[in-house]
Amino acid sequence: MLKRPDWIRRRVLFNENSGEVQGILKDLGLSSVCVEAACPNKCECWAEKHVTFLILGDTCTRGCSFCDVTGGVPSAPDPSEPEKIATATQKLGLKYVVITSVTRDDLEDKGTDHFVETTKRVNTKTPETRVELLIPDLDADMGLLREIATSGADVVGHNIEMPDNLYEVIRPKANYQKGLSTLKILSALKKEGVEILVKSSLILGLGETEDDIYRTLEDLKNAGVDIVYLGQYLSPSKDHCPVKKYYTPDEFGIFKEKAKSMGFGAVASGPLVRSSYHASKAYSEANARGQAPRGHPST
Repeated sequence: MLKRPDWIRRRVLFNENSGEVQGILKDLGLSSVCVEAACPNKCECWAEKHVTFLILGDTCTRGCSFCDVTGGVPSAPDPSEPEKIATATQKLGLKYVVITSVTRDDLEDKGTDHFVETTKRVNTKTPETRVELLIPDLDADMGLLREIATSGADVVGHNIEMPDNLYEVIRPKANYQKGLSTLKILSALKKEGVEILVKSSLILGLGETEDDIYRTLEDLKNAGVDIVYLGQYLSPSKDHCPVKKYYTPDEFGIFKEKAKSMGFGAVASGPLVRSSYHASKAYSEANARGQAPRGHPST
């Protein structure tokens, strides 16, 4: 196993905001991707009262070998979860909220109704809050994606995660082309007048080459992605895929400049960048470039 370099280390922060986030999640029985995916930025984000909610349970039907979220047979969705998340958003005073989920291939609608209802509850309880949804591929179903895109969300993202050639070994239950199709459909809906930004991300260090990275970025740009994130893969345990390479901060800087030159509306690139890290800042950057939906209050 490769030794983690110094630039991967994160200073631990814990303040009264962190305690408030932790307490509200516990009191309402909510899950966060910050905990379930062992995010290295949890302490920093919670100290600033930033939290990414994980809906539809904490068990994924796919169980990819790079991910720390538990794989297996999920339980039925909690019908009270959308209102609980709206309540948590209000209690925490969130102006920007990110909502993601495990993949629910076991559900007929893949969890779409739950995403839509959660967005509507947040919009009703705190109409000033911008909502970002990070969704599974939903089998690239046009009808389901239209429901998501017209739910009232400001950003809809689907993480492509890695180049096509790594899927067979690391994500055998997922499909790269289906993920791209999901992003293309969301982008096509924008052209029909649906006011969303489209987002995706890559996690690096799983064995890809630089050509793989640039080719995947080209695929994402051609799919109509507005916001792209690149971060370093950190193996959650010895039972997960090992890290094949630690990219330096300078290398992430090069990737960022390359992505910006391709014309993405906003780019976040760094060793500890994750798909919801400083999400409101990326939204504001895209907004400054004239790509944000209209009709919402400014941040």
